[in-house]
This record gives sequence, C-alpha cells and structure tokens, in this order.
Amino acid sequence: AVPGGFKPPIVKRESRSMAAFHSYDWYFDWMGRFLADVEKVFLTPCAATKPIHTSPFHRRIYQKFAAAQEKDREILVVSEPVVLIRYEDLYKFERLFCYDFPPKMLNRKSRALFVERLGLLLSGKDIAGCLPKHHAALINDAVGKNWENHWQGDIYFMMRKANLLAPNNSRRAAY
Repeated sequence: AVPGGFKPPIVKRESRSMAAFHSYDWYFDWMGRFLADVEKVFLTPCAATKPIHTSPFHRRIYQKFAAAQEKDREILVVSEPVVLIRYEDLYKFERLFCYDFPPKMLNRKSRALFVERLGLLLSGKDIAGCLPKHHAALINDAVGKNWENHWQGDIYFMMRKANLLAPNNSRRAAY
C-alpha cells in the first residue's frame, strides 16, 4: 500500500540521496515479495523524462526491446531511488514515479545501498536487459556479469537495432 501523503522525492543535493531511497522502502518491500516467484526479468533503464514511459528513448528503444521479451520475462525499470519498477506500474501508478533523482546525485553510501538492493531483488534470476553503461555497471556490481545485455554501440545504433527488432510496436498498447 502506498503511504498516505506520499510525494515523489526531488533530489538536488547528494546529501538527500539516502532519504530518497528510503522514501521508496514500501515499494522495495512489495517488489521483494512480488519477485519471489519471478524467474526471468528484462531490465530497462530509467529516464530523466517523467513519466518514464513517455521518454523518447523509452518509446524509440526500450519499449521495443521489452515488447519482444514480455511473453517470457517480467519487464522492470532500473531506477534511482526506487531500485526496480514493474513496467506496468509506470502506467498504473504514474504519479508515484515522477521523482527527480539525477544519477550524479548517487554518493558512495547511496550507490552501495542501490547495488545491495538490486542484488537482493535479482538474486537467482535469469536476467536480460537493454542497459547503457551506467545502469549496466550497477547490475554488474549487484549480480556479476552473468546476464545478457542487448545494448551495443551508441544511442543511434540502438534506435536502428530497435526499429529492426519490433517496428511499430508499442508497449503502451498492451496496457
């Protein structure tokens, strides 16, 4: 259950990053219970544009990769400070995930907490994803390099790759 009066955090100083992570403890706990029975996941990154699902990169790249995987895997967004968000929750609970947490606001302690929480949620899972360098490094630190990352090259290469993978396919239509 969403805590009463919950407001998504706005982080403008590194010193506020731990508080932002703890503001989503309720969702992290719920996600732990939800993922207990999930064997396979597909990871996408968060986005500076909120709501995340409206981000140009999500529409042009990540949603197409996710659509190709959704029959076999739970689609999750790797996101500071929430940790992991179910993609369908981006639509159901849109306002809860309209936070502002630039990745540069991660400090040593909050990054360690993030990696620890990723490890707890993803332990024992069959993991695939489409993650650029920053998010891929977090997953590598959390679970090692034994997962499949579809990301190659730069953003423009990935847009072309996504267009070949699933042209005219929109995850939003599924919800």
